Amino acid sequence: MSEHRKSFRIKISHESFGECLGQTRNLTTTGVYVKHPRLSSLPKGAVVYGQVQDLPTGAPRVRMEVIQVDADGIDLRYL
Repeated sequence: MSEHRKSFRIKISHESFGECLGQTRNLTTTGVYVKHPRLSSLPKGAVVYGQVQDLPTGAPRVRMEVIQVDADGIDLRYL
């Protein structure tokens, strides 16, 4: 399985809902899709923070922008 197809748990933070744990899909060098129904309430252009969970060394908190929204989740671009 190639690295960008693996799915990770990711904590997404935004002032409108606090934090939620979603599942990554289509992780690339420019962005990631995060699946969680609560995220679909975010508007395009919203800025969120994401942090991949369960890594042995811990992951940085990354600033991202919502570029697309659907019923299952959001597409994010790294800022």
